[in-house]
Amino acid sequence: MPKFYNSDLADLAHQLELSPRRLRVEQVLGIERLLGLIEDDRAYPFEFVCHAITKFHKKGTPTSALIPASALVADLVTMAEMITRGAGVHAKDLGQSYQTHEEVAGELRVSTKTVRRWRSRGLMGIRAVCDDGVNRLVFCRRTIDRFSRQNQALVARGASFCQLSAAERSRIVDRAREVLEDQSPKLHALARQLAEETGRAVETIRYTLRRHDEAHPEAALFADRQNSALDEQTLALWRCHEAGETTAAIASAFECSEEQVAQTLRRVQLQLWKESPLEYIPNELFDAPGVDALILEVSEPPAAELTRTRIPRGIPAYLRALYMTPLLTREQEQDIFRRYNYLKYKVVRAVESADLQTVSQEQIEAIRAWMKLVESINRRIVQANLRLVVGVAKKHVGWSPDFFEVISDGNMSLMRAVEKFDYGRGNKFSTYATWAIMKNFARSIPGQRYHGHRYVTGQDAVLENVPDQRPEPASPSDKRRVRELIAEGLS
Repeated sequence: MPKFYNSDLADLAHQLELSPRRLRVEQVLGIERLLGLIEDDRAYPFEFVCHAITKFHKKGTPTSALIPASALVADLVTMAEMITRGAGVHAKDLGQSYQTHEEVAGELRVSTKTVRRWRSRGLMGIRAVCDDGVNRLVFCRRTIDRFSRQNQALVARGASFCQLSAAERSRIVDRAREVLEDQSPKLHALARQLAEETGRAVETIRYTLRRHDEAHPEAALFADRQNSALDEQTLALWRCHEAGETTAAIASAFECSEEQVAQTLRRVQLQLWKESPLEYIPNELFDAPGVDALILEVSEPPAAELTRTRIPRGIPAYLRALYMTPLLTREQEQDIFRRYNYLKYKVVRAVESADLQTVSQEQIEAIRAWMKLVESINRRIVQANLRLVVGVAKKHVGWSPDFFEVISDGNMSLMRAVEKFDYGRGNKFSTYATWAIMKNFARSIPGQRYHGHRYVTGQDAVLENVPDQRPEPASPSDKRRVRELIAEGLS
């Protein structure tokens, strides 16, 4: 079942899905009319939503709360697609023209990926049988016009995400340097200002400025203010802290107060974070009002029921534990990747907005807490999908001597896939990760097999006369130690 922010709306969608199919078109039109009435800064009772769609009064649960506009819009769009999937709705019965994903992207001058993101903002699509007899996701004319009218700034900003020319990048960097000569804004504030001046997207401006600083460190826009704090004494103080020395001991060694030491440590920590920012997959939902309540404060979807998993024959005992961890369901994947990228987004924004000279201990602790959650979620995703690597490796090389080397390579592919996966597309991560692992194996394994066959000379007689200079074979205890290390790496 698709992910809903509100449980009452999830129940309503399930009931509509079971209702007679002849009512689908009217239900979809009711959802579209309701989307045209929702205001961003308001919240709505479930009874109002239910009546607008079905024309019937239905009360929510005793604990039902008002539904925020952003969550309501996202759930209504999900509901429209859910109740039309498999319902056999014909596009001609909608009484209006329609467009496909690609056609909407062309009309609004954005990418199809942007269209997919905008669906959670109210660009409602429905599953319908088109004139060619193919069931596909389509967007009604009324929906496109209503979304463009309600989100004029968003549509204009989305159209500004086209690729910058070299001249445009140069003008943006020059303008940023002019602003920094008179003011001292943070990167995000500067990106917002330049976005308003140029009509480009904020993310485009910020990415351009970051790339410039990385490519030209000697002329970086933000380097001077960031690196000024890291003199030799400061670095020596930080190394003592990393070695485990207490604040009091460091203060005594450097002949300064404990407060001065604490302030310096905060400054260095923030500087290191600024130099190595986290990478995250952006989503329009992250900027919505009250987004913490929508992403972090909701309960996780229920896990799939534990079933007896068939363990491949011949698998070593220390790899069997991987098959005891169930794969995540689609709903769990959507929820966990939403949390994962939103927490990284919070870290990036907090680090960018913090000042090196005035950063407080509370800010540092908050960022550290978010980073710990990010690491915990990352481990959970990787552990739940480690058996994918084993399964793909077995298909490619079997139980050959290269098996564990291939697994190690596949684990790296899995970890890269976690960072690159865009949950907003609605795909399953396990499918995406399997594809990424297989793609990597397709590149690496043929090369290994080539080298394996390349040095077979066929001169057996000559080789038999060569002295055997190989070391003594490993003892059973050495083999056990290798197995233990591999098991630790996979746990």
